[in-house]
Amino acid sequence: MVNYSWVSVIALFGYLFLFLAFASARKSRVINAFMLLLLSLILYTGGSFMMRIRFWPSVIFWHHVSVAGILLLPCSFYRFFLDFLEVHRKKETVFWFLFFAVSFIVNVFTGVFVPEPQVVEEAGGAVRFLYHYSWPVYILFAVCLIMLVQVIRLFLKFCRGDALILRQLRPIVIGIAAVTVGTVISTLSIFAGLPMDVLSVLVFAYLLFYALYRKRLFKLTLLASPANCYVVAVLVSMLFFYNLITPIRSWIERTLRLGETFAILIVAMMIVVMIYLLYIIMKKFLDNLFVKEEQIQAETIKEFSYAVSKTLDKNTILSDLIEVICSTLHVDHVYVCICDENGNYVMERTASPLENKSFVMKADHPLVIYLRDHDGCLLMEDYKRTSSYLSMWETEKKQLDDWKIECFAPMKDSSELVGIVMLAEKRKGYSFDDYSLLMSVNSVCSMAVKNSKMYELAYNEARKDELTGLFNRKRFYELINEQFERASDCSLALVMISVDDFKLYNQLYGASEGDIALQKIASIIRATTGDHGYAFRMTGKEFAILLPSYDIYSAKLLAESVAEQVRRMNVNNDLYSLKVLTLSCGVCASPYLASSAEELITNTDLAVYSAKRAGKNTVVMYSEDVGKEYDSQETAQGRVSYYDTYASTIYALTAAIDTKDHYTFNHSQNVAYYASELARAYGMNEECIDTIREAGLLHDIGKIGIREDILNKPGRLNFDEYEIMKAHVENSIGIIRHLPSLDYVIPAVLSHHERYDGNGYPRGIAGEDIPIMGRILCIVDSFDAMISRRSYKSPMPVDRALNVLYEERGRQFDPKLAELFIQLVKEQNIELRKSKTDQGEQA
Repeated sequence: MVNYSWVSVIALFGYLFLFLAFASARKSRVINAFMLLLLSLILYTGGSFMMRIRFWPSVIFWHHVSVAGILLLPCSFYRFFLDFLEVHRKKETVFWFLFFAVSFIVNVFTGVFVPEPQVVEEAGGAVRFLYHYSWPVYILFAVCLIMLVQVIRLFLKFCRGDALILRQLRPIVIGIAAVTVGTVISTLSIFAGLPMDVLSVLVFAYLLFYALYRKRLFKLTLLASPANCYVVAVLVSMLFFYNLITPIRSWIERTLRLGETFAILIVAMMIVVMIYLLYIIMKKFLDNLFVKEEQIQAETIKEFSYAVSKTLDKNTILSDLIEVICSTLHVDHVYVCICDENGNYVMERTASPLENKSFVMKADHPLVIYLRDHDGCLLMEDYKRTSSYLSMWETEKKQLDDWKIECFAPMKDSSELVGIVMLAEKRKGYSFDDYSLLMSVNSVCSMAVKNSKMYELAYNEARKDELTGLFNRKRFYELINEQFERASDCSLALVMISVDDFKLYNQLYGASEGDIALQKIASIIRATTGDHGYAFRMTGKEFAILLPSYDIYSAKLLAESVAEQVRRMNVNNDLYSLKVLTLSCGVCASPYLASSAEELITNTDLAVYSAKRAGKNTVVMYSEDVGKEYDSQETAQGRVSYYDTYASTIYALTAAIDTKDHYTFNHSQNVAYYASELARAYGMNEECIDTIREAGLLHDIGKIGIREDILNKPGRLNFDEYEIMKAHVENSIGIIRHLPSLDYVIPAVLSHHERYDGNGYPRGIAGEDIPIMGRILCIVDSFDAMISRRSYKSPMPVDRALNVLYEERGRQFDPKLAELFIQLVKEQNIELRKSKTDQGEQA
């Protein structure tokens, strides 16, 4: 080696050292781009050096290797710059690589861009390499200039208003300046022979390495890889023996009287032994310096992973996370914010239980957006240089300063930001190993927290009503037992709520409107209860409120408030009066009125029962009188129809109708008889038969509200009169709903004027959407009306009435039920009944 060849050797070893170090690093786009850049520098420097020493196989071969490195260099640097800024321009990058690849192939065959050098041997054995360039080389310079302009544009775009990016790019800018200055200096005569361009590129490479380190993209421990230890050992040994090989060989020949061949062999063995010893010493030293700490961190991460894998409790997971961070990094204050169901990041856990946990960052908070868009930890000193920090409120900045926050560590699962860990200042500052540990434990913790939230969601969904969002019946029984045990020294009140006539509400307005009403009621209950208790949806129309530390009178006031709000709920709606819903509420409290959770539930149910019997729309407190009232009902023998309880009232109402319309009284009895017989023939059980009989008796009770001149009009009703007559259905419902425990007949009464083809009233429903009892009433009501004398018509013969039923199958009447009724009449399985008017005429 002559002149300054050692500079190229050092540069080559420097590139190899970095390349081998990064070969064992965790790969990323920017790391891969840096390794490609190093490869181009190795090709350029190594090819140039081998060419100058005229190494095998030829000068031309190493010239082409050097040219390949030169042409690869601008592409690899451009890709590195894009990846460093996290800018993705795949098509553009591929284009430049293809352009320079084609340029290289063309140059190999033509030498049009970089011609093959002319080797000139001078006196004294010196060798010079002369290049004769032509104008095409300027094409390459122009392309490189275009790429440089692109780099400058990106630099200005990203650095404008962002001091953090400028700080990260500063080493790269200095490196570009160093290459430029080195290239210019190498052209000056004063530096003739000194390869300043090679030195400047070496400085540039290590400045890029420093930029990556500043961005915390790798560990310094990767420099201690076995491959790098060998490289350093070889380089040191070569430098050590560079000027000693000849003296040592001569001394061996002279002292040991050995030939030249054996002397050279001994020197080679000495070099190998020295390389091996240096490798062992360096490896042991670096292992003690770095690997031991890595092993401790790996064991810590392993123990933490094992601990969090055994639990699905979020608080336990976060407590373990804080304990690991505090014990490993020796940080006094740690704050953990977790994303809630609304996307806000709420302070869930701190290192000290006395810390304020009211801190909340919304989903659009500048810090949240920044951490979501960037990977890795973020130092506060770096964050303060960003425009994101400037957009924060001053109170938030002050809060972070008061907590002395120095580092933010995102908890990410893929691209989802699960949480944010904020760490206070550390005495020795945060190293890359600290960031690596934080990201590792946060990665484990993010998955554990996500799993715990999924479990918590599934747990809550299993204990919450899907429609209203209130706790369900299962959760009710869990909580009432828990709260009853806790309430040994204080009271525990229970409110049971039943929505009055909710089946009617659904029949009138449909299930969708019913669901909306239930959601509104649930919202009222939830808002009124607040943090003072727990709200539940027990069944379709029943709710419950559990109130720890409430006495029975306070619970009654709360129930009355809920009932009043529900009554006013639909006042502004321009709908039927039936739209207004009322509640029947029962209230009981322990320990004075219940000695166990079961007794508390039973007594509250009895209070609701008493509220229903009292006429609904009321709040009843449980007492001994309420219990005795229920007991007296329970002692009754056999099945007692609720109709019997109100028979006298109903009889009085129908008798009142009889004074206005003699037909209605007997007609209702006839319809009740025909309907029960048809139901029995259809195969209904006794309970259903009783229900339809009662519905038949009550189906026209609303005619008491129709004017007498309309009821007894001898001719056909006009449109307005017909509309008034149609209102008797809603009038009937309005009366029945005030007869407690008879609301089960409402669907049949409500639908007895519906038509099978959907052209009936009041709702216009069709087919099997009409309750079956309503379809039965429709047939027998029409049949009795046809064969009876009315003020506006004579009685129709039975055969003709049966023909009408047959002809209207599928239009007005259910076809199967109509045919069955016709068959029953023809086979005389049903006794034909006449009204008193018809009987009087026959007499």
